Amino acid sequence: MGSVDELVAAVDAAFVETGRGLSGWRDPHPDRSPLEEEYSRVTNPQRWKILAARVEAWFEALAAAGLAEIEAEAEVAWQEPPKFPAARTIRAVPLAPGAIPLVVAMTGFEEVEWPAVALGAGDPAAVLEVVPDCACDACDSGSQDALDELDEYVICVVTGTYRKLWRGKREITVYSEDEMGWSGFHRRRMNLRRFVGRRFGASPAAATDDYFTTNRQCRPRWLHALRSAIAQKSGRRRNNRNKVKKILARPRGWHQLHGSSWLSGNGQQ
Repeated sequence: MGSVDELVAAVDAAFVETGRGLSGWRDPHPDRSPLEEEYSRVTNPQRWKILAARVEAWFEALAAAGLAEIEAEAEVAWQEPPKFPAARTIRAVPLAPGAIPLVVAMTGFEEVEWPAVALGAGDPAAVLEVVPDCACDACDSGSQDALDELDEYVICVVTGTYRKLWRGKREITVYSEDEMGWSGFHRRRMNLRRFVGRRFGASPAAATDDYFTTNRQCRPRWLHALRSAIAQKSGRRRNNRNKVKKILARPRGWHQLHGSSWLSGNGQQ
């Protein structure tokens, strides 16, 4: 099997069986904001078992394609373990040279109030994401969104695009050519009250008292300060992105977790 499309088609076929008897659901509030009471409510947490069925479909397809060996009850070492008690942990060990394992830890969907699936990669495993990141009714956007998210994270490991780098408190994570994230590169958040005072030569207290006064152009001083703060933040983000690109191109001194594609042809898509 040499393409992602073929692999996903095999997963969809397996999902017909592994998901038998389970039902998906639509976004409960597609055209409205969540209600206040929905933030503390989880309706039928057992329905999230559909995520476990999708995981089983992925592992069946990977094994059937000869891409990995499946460890159904794996003892896994984590860089930092998932923030929930796992009832079951499964690992797929790829057969391709240089590829890294895929790990999935799951809650017991029949007995917990807050269901979750943690996706990890490597050995020791790094957590890529927890799906859903919140199972409350307010954050629920429907089962298909969660299934698509799960697929995306599995695919980034299987295709070899997943890459994690860290040094000290700084961390960079690449999921695809178009998606990456980083942390630890930002300075402390700006105190806007102090910024207003410094911007216009006033003390922080005076700046706060005079927050809605206007300058000679009859525009609020706070508006100028806010625009400047946004511009500075945007500039810092561009600078950080450039720093990240340079590190990715030459990660000297950084710890790195990365592997080759599991697929034949080494990354054909």
